Amino acid sequence: MAMAAVSAADQENSAVAVSNREGGGAFVLTCDHASAHIPRAYAGLGLPAADLQRHIAWDIGALGLAEQLSGLLDAPLLHPTVSRLLLDVNRDTDAHDSIVVTSEDTVIRGNHSIDTIERQHRRDWIYAPYHREIETVVAARIAARKPTAMISIHSFTPVFKGVPRRWQVGVLSHRDRRMADPLLRALRADAGLEVGDNQPYAPRDGVYHTLERHAEAHGLPCVMLEIRNDLIRDTPGQLSWAERLAPLLLRAFEDVHAVEGAAARR
Repeated sequence: MAMAAVSAADQENSAVAVSNREGGGAFVLTCDHASAHIPRAYAGLGLPAADLQRHIAWDIGALGLAEQLSGLLDAPLLHPTVSRLLLDVNRDTDAHDSIVVTSEDTVIRGNHSIDTIERQHRRDWIYAPYHREIETVVAARIAARKPTAMISIHSFTPVFKGVPRRWQVGVLSHRDRRMADPLLRALRADAGLEVGDNQPYAPRDGVYHTLERHAEAHGLPCVMLEIRNDLIRDTPGQLSWAERLAPLLLRAFEDVHAVEGAAARR
């Protein structure tokens, strides 16, 4: 694979998209695994086309859900435009799974034996501009003293390595549970939902990088939402879940500020 050809392809397509940048709502949304796209110069990383539509390449349905939420909440939405198989923006660049050589049971041949130049190229092309854009959006809101929470939208498979997952939705949090706890209570009020608390993943799995860097580091309330991907594969499912989640997110955010406002008045 010629680096010059890859670089030219990269320049034709920005690796980050920002929509509703000036959204006036309370939230900033990210969708770290929004895209399955791999530029032609990478030859699909040696994978057949069918594998590039599997969950190993992207979070199926997550971008559609995030776009619906962006509209309902008037929220900026930021996401990469290329597959996590090239580089996972939700990992520190030094993490072992920043660029994977195996995903689930699938060998990613195009990631074997890449040199330090190619590794740095992907960081500069994908990781750096994505996180720079998030920093810009968050910094502008902080400077304007606009109350803000960050929400990261993901999806997960119903079965992982042969093991069924019973949850329809997971609420993930780390040190800051200000958004997570009221969301868990609200979602669990629906007896028909199986709701995971730091399931099917948790920050200890290394999946909380974007929120740690851009929300927790600034003291902003934050939460990651994982929706089972068979529930949001199509537009009706995405809209249904957006309409379910949007009022719960707003209520949780209002609760956070009511508590903090009362504490400030003491």
